[in-house]
Amino acid sequence: MSSTINTTNIKHASSSSNNLVLASDGGITFEKPPAKGRQVLEQFFTSCDGTTITTTGGDITTADVTAEQDLSTSYVTCSGSSISYTPPAGTTQVIYEYQLQIRRKDTLPLIHFRLSIGGTEVTNFRRTQRAEYLYLYMPYKYCFHIGGSADAATGRQATWTSAKTIMLEAREYSSAQEAYLHSADGWDGSSVSYVIKPSVGITAIG
Repeated sequence: MSSTINTTNIKHASSSSNNLVLASDGGITFEKPPAKGRQVLEQFFTSCDGTTITTTGGDITTADVTAEQDLSTSYVTCSGSSISYTPPAGTTQVIYEYQLQIRRKDTLPLIHFRLSIGGTEVTNFRRTQRAEYLYLYMPYKYCFHIGGSADAATGRQATWTSAKTIMLEAREYSSAQEAYLHSADGWDGSSVSYVIKPSVGITAIG
């Protein structure tokens, strides 16, 4: 034998509001969601090809990277790396990812990379790439913690409730140790130059 209980709300005797609300479409709303431990609240990862990603904090449109980037001895934003992001409520960590191709211009290139959030450099991130005849596809990844005291060196944010811009910047060590970003110059046994679009992504954990 089976039976059906017809109701729309379930409320504890001492509760000031409904603990559980049942919608006509089968949805369930909890006054206090069941504890699930740490979980991914939002995530995306995409090629920098002009794609628009819808997030809880608004749409994000990636840059469309169509050309190699010729570095200099001054820092410039790595094409496609700049993301203005607002994490969902309850986020305690934001993981930023950016992947790009590097190729040599000089025989011994030496490249520096720095990461910033909200215009402030995260000094703990600093990276240097050096190799003879450098050809590398590099995945860069960094975790920003939310809560507690803000720390510029680690990128920790006391709160994060509005859009903050995350970006990666690069420069050459000197004019004799140059490199390009987002391109390679050999394929299928031929010396041909072609663009390799970078990729960028965010994972919000709460």
